[in-house]
Amino acid sequence: MKKVFVSGGSGYIAMYCIKILINKGYHVVTSVREINQIDLIKNSLAKYGISFENIEFKILNLLNDDGWIDALKGCEYVLHLASPVIPGKVDEDLLVKPAVEGMKRCLNAAIKNGAKKFVQTSSYAAIYGRKKHNNQHSDNDWTDLSNKKIMPYEISKTKAEKKMWEMAKKANLDACAINPVLVLGPSMTGVLSMSNRVTVKKIFSLPFIPDLSISVVGVQDVAEAHVMAMENDDAIGNRFLLSEKTIKLKELCDILFKAGYKKVPRFPIPNFLLKFVALFIPSLRLIAGRLGSVETLHTKNANNILGWYPKSVDSEIINSAKQLYDIGILKK
Repeated sequence: MKKVFVSGGSGYIAMYCIKILINKGYHVVTSVREINQIDLIKNSLAKYGISFENIEFKILNLLNDDGWIDALKGCEYVLHLASPVIPGKVDEDLLVKPAVEGMKRCLNAAIKNGAKKFVQTSSYAAIYGRKKHNNQHSDNDWTDLSNKKIMPYEISKTKAEKKMWEMAKKANLDACAINPVLVLGPSMTGVLSMSNRVTVKKIFSLPFIPDLSISVVGVQDVAEAHVMAMENDDAIGNRFLLSEKTIKLKELCDILFKAGYKKVPRFPIPNFLLKFVALFIPSLRLIAGRLGSVETLHTKNANNILGWYPKSVDSEIINSAKQLYDIGILKK
């Protein structure tokens, strides 16, 4: 039975990866930061009827060397998903240090144990942070680290992925990167990802609908892409931008309203009015600068190399809202 190491096992996407891997007959070794997360994972898998005989747990820290090399012994494949997600303006060290150092620890352990392939969960954040006149992005685009406007999260994902490619090439280790846009859908553990939670909550708090769009993809499809990339030799050396579609905020609010969420904003605000209001309210200036723009994303590598074609994300939009409603964060 082939062994796969999955870092950050209690994470949003990682849980779905573990579920797929066990169902496909792999033996999974996964890391957690704290011992109480083991029961969280076991209870979550049990809800899906998945047994624990082919999963083992290791307590590891992204900022500590202890245990990494032993944890990956015998693992042919490594899926590195553990990385902090904190949107907005925060101290860079909170994100960049654990993202880069954690990746290095995991990759070094993979190299020392002779792993066959390393799959890193990167992000669209490592792609879009470069000014492009046509607002189109593809697998080959990189965030410009000299851009003063990019946020710490974008810096962390870009630096971690760039370092991964550098180290994998030097060690001659087969590797690839998964770069999803905003991931939506229910969490298997009941704990939604930070970006998911913040975005959905922010949409519900808007008094009006600005002329904005957002690129989205379902969590199950993202997890499947990780396993497809792991198993496909043609994935080696490639990045995989994952997006189901780019949706206008108005359309997204309509989907939620039809599903019974009456608290979502219903009325669009004209662009000229929002730009005027933004002159007096600094927090609106970022929104004002993006009004009317629609990005076009090309997911050629995922489509052509992996044969990855995602399901409609509409139901996952509703499922994310439902989970936030069930835990009391949102009101209908």
